[in-house]
Amino acid sequence: MTQSEAAFAVAISLLGRLPGARLQVDPDLTWLASGRPLASLNHVYDVALDGDPAAIDARIGAVQAAVSGGGALPVTWWIGPATTPADLGSRLRSVGLTEAEPEFGMVIGVDGLPPPAGDVEEVGAAGLDEWLDVMARSYGWSDPRAIAAWTELYGAAFGDAGPPWWHVVVRDGGMAVACASLFPAGEGAFVTNVGTVPEARGVGHGTTATLAVMAIARRLGYRTASLTASLMGRGVYARIGFREEARLERFVSAGR
Repeated sequence: MTQSEAAFAVAISLLGRLPGARLQVDPDLTWLASGRPLASLNHVYDVALDGDPAAIDARIGAVQAAVSGGGALPVTWWIGPATTPADLGSRLRSVGLTEAEPEFGMVIGVDGLPPPAGDVEEVGAAGLDEWLDVMARSYGWSDPRAIAAWTELYGAAFGDAGPPWWHVVVRDGGMAVACASLFPAGEGAFVTNVGTVPEARGVGHGTTATLAVMAIARRLGYRTASLTASLMGRGVYARIGFREEARLERFVSAGR
């Protein structure tokens, strides 16, 4: 398994902290069922199925039913270089899942990176609502259930003795315009939630946010960081110095 695949799996598993979520780690795959109607919060990953075709298809059906609540909730299945069987995508397609835009696992060494050039703040409990607002505008969330779910997930963590993740905002003229997060992910760190509000794009705020969380990674003693990039974002991260090492395919069920 590539470093970015492994870090991604650890980071996804942290979403199991969402109240009421169930994280199931089996020898042949891992699944996360949040109970929320959001494909971004219901996942199947680290898939390594073997056996005869009928047994594999039966296993896919059973897992899909468990994570989706009998088909009610959308689910994302992830396929990476380490996934087996090799034809998992076609099997998922045959049972009604739709292939979504892929993401790309990328890795970087954090030593020697420049510090963020901008007005950056680490986010505490008092700043969470503002950070979430930047996230919502950056990603174009229109479903209030998405904001509610991420608020519930991240808000609960501030009562912990040590944070399970770190968030930053970037300001321009005092206004919060960009965001990012850092998740601990085994031997490395995982960068996620990088976004810039539409009216502030194109001037480097996303790069500033990315460099800011990687500075946190250095402070915490990590030597490497990874992330998953969209088709649009992979060039931005390559310019920072990230190296692409894995293509991550996504298959999504619609739910009801």
